[in-house]
Amino acid sequence: MKSFTRIKKIHGKEYEYEITPYYDKASKQIRQKSKYMGPVLDGKVVEKTVMTYSYGDLLPVMKVAEKLNLHGILRNIVGEHATTVLILAMNRVIRPEAMNNVESWYEDSYLKEICPADMRSSNISRVMGAIGKMNPNHGYLREILKVTGGSDALYYDLTSFSSHSENIDLLEYGYSRSDPDLPQVNVSLVEDRKSEMPIFYDIYPGSVVDITTVKNTVEVLKSAGIRDVTFIMDRGMFSSSNIDYLISGNMDFIMPATYSLNEVKRIALLSRRTVERGSNMIHISGSIIFAEKHKLRVGEHEINAWVYYDPERDMRERSGFYLSLHERTESLKKRKVREYERPKYVAEEIMGQYMRFVSWKHSRESGSFTVKMRENAVSQRVNRCGITIITSTGEHDPSDLLMQYRKRDSVEKLFLFSKSFLGSEPLRVHSTATLKGHLFVNMIALAMRSQILGEMKKTDLAERYSMEKLFLELHKVRKVKLQNGKEIMTEITKRENDILEKLSITLDHVPTFITS
Repeated sequence: MKSFTRIKKIHGKEYEYEITPYYDKASKQIRQKSKYMGPVLDGKVVEKTVMTYSYGDLLPVMKVAEKLNLHGILRNIVGEHATTVLILAMNRVIRPEAMNNVESWYEDSYLKEICPADMRSSNISRVMGAIGKMNPNHGYLREILKVTGGSDALYYDLTSFSSHSENIDLLEYGYSRSDPDLPQVNVSLVEDRKSEMPIFYDIYPGSVVDITTVKNTVEVLKSAGIRDVTFIMDRGMFSSSNIDYLISGNMDFIMPATYSLNEVKRIALLSRRTVERGSNMIHISGSIIFAEKHKLRVGEHEINAWVYYDPERDMRERSGFYLSLHERTESLKKRKVREYERPKYVAEEIMGQYMRFVSWKHSRESGSFTVKMRENAVSQRVNRCGITIITSTGEHDPSDLLMQYRKRDSVEKLFLFSKSFLGSEPLRVHSTATLKGHLFVNMIALAMRSQILGEMKKTDLAERYSMEKLFLELHKVRKVKLQNGKEIMTEITKRENDILEKLSITLDHVPTFITS
């Protein structure tokens, strides 16, 4: 009996099987054996594959890199290392969690076919050290301003990096929330306001007070033709001396206030009674919040202060505060102090940061605690829930001011990937040059990411996808290389096709400019 083929449709897809009839002596019936031959495409069986590569997620970054001429810019800055830097930057945009295993990611990417490179960790370390010695941040500023034009800029004081290394000469002891017992370096970032692209970063010794770092950066930017710089700082920089430093130097800033000043507490309490009015409503990112303007006296200066109130955040913060306070208070009441323990230390360990909201007494006879709430302290704390106060120089629309500050948070989160890129905390890099090399790669990655996000915002993609979800969806589109060298594409879903269409990307375009 002759064999024949049969097409089976499974979950909407066609597959070919070879059917061989045979006589079964036991049942005395004709039965069939089936042998899987492969998937069917355009009426033909797809040949046995040699390799498949991730492809769809590569297309947005390649388009942006081509648009910005990043490979050409990198050749002007780091010469022969341009390709390695660009591949690393693409990895950090597409799959930042794979940074510690770039070689494996690269082997699975279509980049391997169109852009051969040595992506072993030993070679990456060598390249990072080599380009770090070139001080590439200054070269990048010069080159990228040819693209952006560079009218004015936003300055972000970002983060500190701690390390055990003894070979990073900028490492000095300073203030670090994550590793207070380790020396560190500080990093800042500058973004072009109009294009929203990063244009410069700088590294400072960890012992330098953050606010004093701005002077040298301003001089660098002015020498490059940047006219105006607005400093967007975090609340850790809010103090009379720092504000005096900025205003005396005619530097514009946006900075959230802290409750360390009595005047800030007064404004927060005053606004609590008046902010939630219809005339104070603003629409931000799909939500309604309230904003009220005040004047705030800080030292010798009077600055603008917008008080923002978010009712939804108010409810979340109140609920979380009360729940934690209740749990800790109940734990303290139930705790028996042992003979060798000191009640004060036991109370501090259990209450932690909530200690200031209670008073307590310890009974030697029973060994237990009596706890009483400090109602005024509790009331002051909950009255701040949902409240944010942002100060600034100059006149700002409340929506624009809040969006600019929130963008600082998003930029910081992106740049904070550096700590993962560099091998978690504390840093595993062992020289200043290697650190500078990795930070330069981050700069290129952030430039590409900002451009992709800009393209997403032009359509509804930004509302439907985060950057991470968009790349995960496109990762499903793969290139298949057959034994005869022919390349085919895996099936494209409606969702993936919609993403590519809105990003104006065609699948038949093979991005080979990087090797030119």
